[in-house]
Amino acid sequence: MSGVYSRTWYDDTCVSPSEQSTQQIQKNFEFCIIGGGLAGLSCAYHLAKMGASVVLLEKSAIGAGASGRNGGFCSAGWAANTSQINRMIGKNNCIEFEELGLEGLSWMRQRAFSPQYSKAEAVNGVISLGLTKNLPEKSEIITQKNLEQFVRGPRYRWGIIDKSAFHFHPLNFLRIFAGEVKKIGVKIIDYVGDVQIDTANVRTSSGTDFRCNRIIWATGGYGLESNSVLKNLVLPIQTFICVTSPMGDILDEYIPTNMALGDDRRAGNYFRRLSDGRLLWGMGVSAMRQKSSQQIRLMGWKNIKAHFPNMVQDMEKDRIVIDYAWSGLMAYASHFLPVVGQISDRELTLCGFGGHGMNTAPIVGKKMAMFLNGNLKSLDLFSIIPKRKTFGLLGRLAAEIEYRRLSFLDMVNERY
Repeated sequence: MSGVYSRTWYDDTCVSPSEQSTQQIQKNFEFCIIGGGLAGLSCAYHLAKMGASVVLLEKSAIGAGASGRNGGFCSAGWAANTSQINRMIGKNNCIEFEELGLEGLSWMRQRAFSPQYSKAEAVNGVISLGLTKNLPEKSEIITQKNLEQFVRGPRYRWGIIDKSAFHFHPLNFLRIFAGEVKKIGVKIIDYVGDVQIDTANVRTSSGTDFRCNRIIWATGGYGLESNSVLKNLVLPIQTFICVTSPMGDILDEYIPTNMALGDDRRAGNYFRRLSDGRLLWGMGVSAMRQKSSQQIRLMGWKNIKAHFPNMVQDMEKDRIVIDYAWSGLMAYASHFLPVVGQISDRELTLCGFGGHGMNTAPIVGKKMAMFLNGNLKSLDLFSIIPKRKTFGLLGRLAAEIEYRRLSFLDMVNERY
């Protein structure tokens, strides 16, 4: 079975979705949002708070895409780094962009650490680990000697703690947030199947049929084929995650911190302890053929062993295995920034948050709602980002080659 559709640890530990309304759907809405991830839910929430009538359609279940299948890290910034953003849109716009990322992090923290979101299991702190000898010019660096109080792997040379970042259960966050969204009047319809749009109506293969004024595509990497414009601007890129069986004292020995950790590779590893004593390990990206769950298990075990050889020996003695293995389809534009704005007179896009979406998707969803409510300047930052074609299979092949090139450079830098 493809890892893209495999059951996750989040699925088996999530809260129940809020109850669906049994009332018949109305026939007219101002806005229809397609996609029940963090971007779509945020846009729906803020539109409804402004008094709009909103329906949100989700092909599967709320959070079934990348928003509910990711590693559960939330920090400031964007998938593109500061220098990339600076070159693309200029220094002043770059500063504003970074401030927007911080605003998104603040919005997420306010919810994730509130009593209502306790099941999201938010934990403060993310440590960036260095695999190379080149130390960043920062005073708060943890040296290799002191790093052992946080992580005991022979390849890690230094670390930096981001105290503003946190990690959490993303699917539970989405489920709780969806409950909030429903309470303020948004009609959420899941398991709708395919969506078809004509000049006035929206129809789904599940039988839903209504009229609406504006349509916002917030589909991420799972629904790109449904929109002929969007599929030429964004690529579905896979990332891979494994979760072990409960590890007992082994985690305390080798990863004696509750903070999440990730290394400094360009498509690096990231890992964290879960609430039931398991290890979540994320790794790599791919633009090509989907991997099966078994292939991801083998890849994950090999990857963990390369960084924690002694820990894997202890895991083998205690018969610790990988219980869950899955992949997710992130939506990536070629410049690593979101694709946001008008794509036709009636349709808009809210997509492309792959690689760094937990802080960016909700705040851009809010900006989109402001734009639709009449604040036409709220999306000015995104209007200057070029919309580049991805060229389908050729684009995926180019992305795969680039990832492998960067992986080779990482390997060279670690050795020399």
